[in-house]
Amino acid sequence: MKKRFLLFFMVILLPMLSEAQEVSKSDRAKSIVQAVNQKDAKMYVDNFSENVQVYMYGEDGNFELKIDGIDALYKNRAEHLKNHPEARNEIQHLAEIDNRLIMHDKVWLTPNRKEGSSVVEIFTFNKEGKINRVDVLQEKNLFDPEN
Repeated sequence: MKKRFLLFFMVILLPMLSEAQEVSKSDRAKSIVQAVNQKDAKMYVDNFSENVQVYMYGEDGNFELKIDGIDALYKNRAEHLKNHPEARNEIQHLAEIDNRLIMHDKVWLTPNRKEGSSVVEIFTFNKEGKINRVDVLQEKNLFDPEN
């Protein structure tokens, strides 16, 4: 009887429990925004795979690799949060398509900025549910001091 229960647990219940513990794509996006708002670079990078790559959309119409690897991402985010201690984000829209999540968010680098800047990130997820690629489109004037 014990062997049957153990077999039942391993075959039926264990996969169900592991699926229930997986972090959803939208939860990862919400965690990223929460990390920015809490100024927590570690919380931010916990959503990404070790070999994450971040591409920025450039003036030439192409995506350019800007960040390569989790350590580079942590360094970039820690520096950004240090340089912009009053930054905040708000999610406007989320759309999930296959292994990708598209997030449109608004970013305010200072509290005296009336309107946030639009940023769109396309997160690509690996089989483990972590983000391994990000394609970023942001307004040209996001970092202008007047904004």
